[in-house]
Amino acid sequence: MRKELTLFVLAGGLIVSGNTFAQQKKQYSNLNDTVVSIDEVVVSSERKKMNVLKLEAPAKFLPVSTNSLNGKVLENRGITDIQTASRFLPGVRIQTTYGAFQQISVRGFDHSVIMVDGVRDERSSIDNSYPFMDLTSIESIEVLKGPASVLYGQSAVGGVINVVRKAPSEKNMLNARVAYGSWYNMQATASMGGKLAGPINYLASFNYQNTDGWRDNKQQRLSGYLALGGQLTEKDMIDVRISGNRDFYSTEIGLPPTMTRTIYKASNNEEYLHSGDMLPGLDREARYNSESDFMYNRSFSVSATYKHEFSSAAKLTERFSYSYDDIDYFGTEELSYLTSNEAIYDYYYLGSDNSKTYICLDSIYYNYPLRFSHIAKTYNNQLELNGAFYTGNVKHNYLTGYSLIALRRVSYTGYLFGSSGDDVTGPGLTGHGSVYNPHSIGWMDTKFSRANPSNRWMHGFYLQDLVEFNDQLKWLLAGRYDLYSYRRTTNLPTIDGQRKFEDIPSSEYNKIKNHAFTFRTGLVYLPTEQFSVYGSFGTYFKPINTFYSATTIYIDKDGKEYNPEDGGEVFKPQSGYQLELGVRYELGERLQANASVYYINKRNMTRTLASVGDVVNGETLDKSVVGQVGRMDSRGFDIDVTYCPIAGMSLTAAYGFTNAKTREMADNPYMSSDSSKGKQFSYIPKNTFSAYGDYLVQKGFLRGLGVNLSVSFQDKVYRNTSNTTYFDSYWLTDLGLSYTLKNHVRIGLNINNLFDKEYYNQSLGNQMVPSMPRNFLVSASYTL
Repeated sequence: MRKELTLFVLAGGLIVSGNTFAQQKKQYSNLNDTVVSIDEVVVSSERKKMNVLKLEAPAKFLPVSTNSLNGKVLENRGITDIQTASRFLPGVRIQTTYGAFQQISVRGFDHSVIMVDGVRDERSSIDNSYPFMDLTSIESIEVLKGPASVLYGQSAVGGVINVVRKAPSEKNMLNARVAYGSWYNMQATASMGGKLAGPINYLASFNYQNTDGWRDNKQQRLSGYLALGGQLTEKDMIDVRISGNRDFYSTEIGLPPTMTRTIYKASNNEEYLHSGDMLPGLDREARYNSESDFMYNRSFSVSATYKHEFSSAAKLTERFSYSYDDIDYFGTEELSYLTSNEAIYDYYYLGSDNSKTYICLDSIYYNYPLRFSHIAKTYNNQLELNGAFYTGNVKHNYLTGYSLIALRRVSYTGYLFGSSGDDVTGPGLTGHGSVYNPHSIGWMDTKFSRANPSNRWMHGFYLQDLVEFNDQLKWLLAGRYDLYSYRRTTNLPTIDGQRKFEDIPSSEYNKIKNHAFTFRTGLVYLPTEQFSVYGSFGTYFKPINTFYSATTIYIDKDGKEYNPEDGGEVFKPQSGYQLELGVRYELGERLQANASVYYINKRNMTRTLASVGDVVNGETLDKSVVGQVGRMDSRGFDIDVTYCPIAGMSLTAAYGFTNAKTREMADNPYMSSDSSKGKQFSYIPKNTFSAYGDYLVQKGFLRGLGVNLSVSFQDKVYRNTSNTTYFDSYWLTDLGLSYTLKNHVRIGLNINNLFDKEYYNQSLGNQMVPSMPRNFLVSASYTL
């Protein structure tokens, strides 16, 4: 606690000292200084060129659907995590599992690519869940909807999210903020920037957060960010960014599981609970995790961008980045009820043969301790040439480039316990706990026994041309060719139980290769300068990281058996396309509106069609059967409107409809029917809605008073492919008040979940995780 208080006081001291500095400076300034300070906190609705689109052209010239969320909207609400921020992005859903792992989907498809400053976070191509940076240093969040493989390579299916961090400028600035909220939530942030030396500007920021959490799910987050850059000459620019974080999260296993069968009372055989019901009387604040559970995320990244302008027809950009990410996790993930074939408990359920299994609903035992660590090192290089030229009266805005991504990841595991090994030891390994009074089950020690190293290489060659026939008609044509290779080996012994191992020659790794060509084309028509209509068609691909096995029968996308080459391509990449129609309207800074309707098709999905021992066509199989016969699609529409009726006021409403369903498999000789056909895709809400507004009084005796209000809706979300379990739909409302003083100090109050809605948005299997009740955050900040 002493360390937290020290940091808290330090940031408070920055505010006080900055305030003193402003008072000293005031004698050399005039009243306009105060006006500028107030104006800086107004949310502007101006639509700038979006970085995620790459081409140097207005968004309205491009046949793509985009959304952008200003970082000031998040700052006014005290939002620093990506999941909460996603509530304001239609068609996007992010949920947190295990306490820290973010799962991202866009337009009904998971494994969505997320980027920072236009650089892919390659963890999204490996797993669909990983911890993500805090948002204290961001400028905006951009979303490019629909397939984006033509811009960013593999796995960009439903869309791409780009987190844009603040850039350095020559304007001197200082900002410090402290905040305190429910459950001892303490935050301290500070940033400063301006001219450093010669043409080089800088921006440095720091963030610390510590909270006990409403269910004792503690978090400690520490991050730093440094950006250096400037115009070296009239034609040369450089930008260097360095960041790091050291975060701790308590893991989260939720409440005791809901019932998987109908439960009866043993005393009178009456029904007590139905399948899917939660035990009555559970304390939503109770924490059931083992005392030994933990999760750390430590990361470091550096990027350097150099731009040289030969002429308006040729501008060269070289961007290199390196990132190191370390995830260290231990969690006892499964809670189970005690059962017996003997009538020793007060309740029972019936098996498929109507036999009784007696179950204790007062006690649980802790099972499946999971120990793992992922260390990932990523090298990313992009070399691009862009510019504009004319062929007659037709203007061409082009972009061509080469992208190289190399990823080395080593996953360490400690999964062997009990009779299998001694990776996990201690009294907590066999611990039992109380359902209604959870307590310590005893400590556990862990170690690693296996290392699983892997390497990925991705080469992409791409070309885009935005053709402007005239002021009204634009045509985009883009293509990309990608080469993908993946090597992996498993179960290498560790050294002394630590994250060390003796590697084997890469020639002995399992290998696969994929390649794909993707494209996008579309037309934009602007009958007026403010209004545009567009239509587009685009494709995507996603590699399938399946290695060859002699004990598997392979079925291709046409339902026919084939024999892949060991070390080559086992399955074709997942692929598909999107058709989209959309409209945009922009009336200066006062009104912006977007609407689009789309259809996305996904095919070449792998499915297990039969297992060893299954009887198919009268024969008992001695091999498993895997086929590339799965299909799904998503159809829907998005709409968002931003309106600024008066100075200092911004109002935004957004709605997304997503109907993502599993479709009929390709005909094959091993599985003729599919129970999941026509089912809603799991973890994808059909309807999402958000409305948020910000108002800062510009004049009068209330000048400097700010108000923000946010309302969001999430529809029912199915938790399994059979659509039998789900999260209920819910509305959330947040309210914020602030007052900016003449001495550059801003005082704020945020009340989240204003109406104290009880809801669930995540689970671990059938272990439901309650979401946060009403809570508050008080903040004080100084900006110069």
